[in-house]
Amino acid sequence: MNVDRPGTETPPRAPARRVGRPAQPTDVPAESEILARGLAAFAELGYDGASVRELARRLGVSHNFINDRYGSKERFWRAVIDRSLAAQVAGLGAALAVSGEDELGRLRNVVHAFHQANVAQPDLARILQYESIRGGQRLEYVFQRYLTPVRDAVAPLVQHLVEQGRVRPFPIDVMVYAVVAMNSVHAERPFVSLLGDTFAADPSGFAAMLSDILLDGLVVNPGG
Repeated sequence: MNVDRPGTETPPRAPARRVGRPAQPTDVPAESEILARGLAAFAELGYDGASVRELARRLGVSHNFINDRYGSKERFWRAVIDRSLAAQVAGLGAALAVSGEDELGRLRNVVHAFHQANVAQPDLARILQYESIRGGQRLEYVFQRYLTPVRDAVAPLVQHLVEQGRVRPFPIDVMVYAVVAMNSVHAERPFVSLLGDTFAADPSGFAAMLSDILLDGLVVNPGG
């Protein structure tokens, strides 16, 4: 049996290391910052290229954080998309409801608002382009949750304008595709920059001109 000598103290033992998940960092970014960083990561890497570990590194959190808070990478992706698209759809609804505009003016408001919203969020345009090429559940999620309500809100307005003879009678799916397809410009900046300096000098003005080209192609006698 060991006995301590008088005047000496046994040094305290280091606490045993607990086995399990590492402690979560105390300086976790705010939720808005986490979702903004997630948007940028998915835009750059694509869904398949964005591993949970790489996402955690870019978010500045532990590698368990995404699963602990959101449940999975796909649920985190949905949270990222919800934050961006919910605000965009709300803006389109506000543009559609502007008072004092005739029906054609309201249609112009919606198309311009849609294109300008994507100027403000080019990363979202890249993500939607990535998913549109691949198809699947994530694209269905975006379509059913966000695009379908906007299409259904605008379709009666377009139909009325067609009946008045003010808008060409293109099928609604053709019109919607034309509006959505023009947002690819924000995901193709390297290509657009080779065409000229207009986009780099004024992205918002570039998008507005695309909106007008589209609308003038839809409207009967746009000069009038």
